[in-house]
Amino acid sequence: MNSRKSILYICVVFSLILFIQGIYTLLFAEEEYNGTEFGGEYNFVEIVKGKTDEENEPKDSVSYINVLVLGLDDDEMRSDVIALINYSPNENKMNILSIARDTRVKFNGKYTKINSLIGKGGEKTVIDMVEDITGLPVDYYVTLNFKGFREIVDALDGVEIDVPFDMDYDDPYQNLHIHLKKGKQVLDGKKAEQFVRYRKGNHQGEGYEDGDLGRIKMQQLFIEEFVKQKIKLKYLLKANEIFYTLKKNMRTNIEIGDIRYFIRDIKNIKTPVIEGYTLPGYSRYIGSQWFYIYNKKETKKLIEENFYYTN
Repeated sequence: MNSRKSILYICVVFSLILFIQGIYTLLFAEEEYNGTEFGGEYNFVEIVKGKTDEENEPKDSVSYINVLVLGLDDDEMRSDVIALINYSPNENKMNILSIARDTRVKFNGKYTKINSLIGKGGEKTVIDMVEDITGLPVDYYVTLNFKGFREIVDALDGVEIDVPFDMDYDDPYQNLHIHLKKGKQVLDGKKAEQFVRYRKGNHQGEGYEDGDLGRIKMQQLFIEEFVKQKIKLKYLLKANEIFYTLKKNMRTNIEIGDIRYFIRDIKNIKTPVIEGYTLPGYSRYIGSQWFYIYNKKETKKLIEENFYYTN
């Protein structure tokens, strides 16, 4: 697979998962978008070239790429969803490492939760921490708020999900109200947001037994169903509608162009094999709040045994 096709393939696959629907549309809408609004210190094309140089592979080959996906809460000061996507176009396999938002990390000499870093130092601070935790380089990032998420799901006609049980939770401080009935159903944007954000119920004993880990499992389920149901030409061609949604609600460091070169290959795109993992660790009550303590040794083992990386 040459490098340009690899880049397209990666971007289209990523565009079909939870918070990355717009990468493809950013490419498609190149003539209307100059890449500067969401551009940053990273350059996706140079990253890909750097990988092939480092690995002494032909210039037209890409072995893997990593993207950090961040889903922001309503005030956009915390990331409710943190996922590292590790993708090999040659193997057509995508590994997703979900990181609990309560993961305990040290920032500026003090312990805090990883979901607070986006509000303290932006994407670069989160990237540096994720790289330190996993040992994997983050090639690029996609940050999307829930308003964009809701609108994208609606633009793609919702997602069919089998909700495992009744979900009821109200948090007026976050303006978060979750009310879903058990059973298979098509979730629109608002209900999809409720599904991926649900963790506990209004009453003691309601919710996932394993707390945030249970939510992570449901987020991974949503990602898998999203990919399976939306990797269809009729959805890929909704580029303009999704592009304008993302332009208002997403930040990314992707700078690639000329999608017309790849249009003829869209029908050959296949659903990737997806494997979901969670950052190894355990929950502990420290200083009047719950933290998730990740296991460094088990994390290293998980990465080495399951993820694509360069020694």
